Amino acid sequence: MARLAFLTGLLIVPGVLLWLGHRLRDRSPAQRGAFWGGVTGHTLAIIIAITLLHYPPQMWTGAVRSAMAMWVMLLGGVGGALLGALRARGKSSPAQRTDGVQQGAGDGV
Repeated sequence: MARLAFLTGLLIVPGVLLWLGHRLRDRSPAQRGAFWGGVTGHTLAIIIAITLLHYPPQMWTGAVRSAMAMWVMLLGGVGGALLGALRARGKSSPAQRTDGVQQGAGDGV
């Protein structure tokens, strides 16, 4: 199970983030927050996983190493995306202003 979590965190989470990052400007604020939260959480999780996997196996018991090093990328990416989506929820994007003025590519030219 730990290997599946490791491969999911290593391959699936970045693939979902790549898909979510496509046409990011057209996404809702919650989706943009999920993207940036997921990218940040996954990047920090990669640093933690690489650091933990470089410790000698004698310092770990089997359950602790697999729980920390194998699950951290999956939990970091998903947790960061959830936190980012929750944080961005309720914030409006500059293109969705309520004062009737729309910002576009031709503004100010």
